[in-house]
Amino acid sequence: MSIIPAFAERYVGIPYVDKGRDRRGIDCWGIVRLVLGEVFHVQLPSYDDTYRDGEDWEAIGHAVRAGLLDGWRRTEQPRAGDLLILRIAMRPWHCALMLDSMHFLHAAPGDSTVVERLDTPRWARRIEGIYRHV
Repeated sequence: MSIIPAFAERYVGIPYVDKGRDRRGIDCWGIVRLVLGEVFHVQLPSYDDTYRDGEDWEAIGHAVRAGLLDGWRRTEQPRAGDLLILRIAMRPWHCALMLDSMHFLHAAPGDSTVVERLDTPRWARRIEGIYRHV
């Protein structure tokens, strides 16, 4: 049984804002970028100029694929700080941050940042991959 890292509490409840990149409002890449920068000292590009809005699935999917070529490698043993890519509508366009081997932190439109389990029926079938920044 794993325990969710204490740092995650500081990020739960941040409201969703399209292209948000700070605590006033955040989107899915924004929360990954914020936590990796503040907690893991990994600075990542914003990518906010690569898509129109959260409904621009094609551009987001392209940015996800291009971004994974820049310093990420796939892992089968997730840990805190790993990037989770999820398929929505059969496309790899949603991302989240792994908190341990089973829990992840993410932001979804119309919601705020939340912690969820990877093995739920809602998410388990949508896993595109888990990646570690190298």
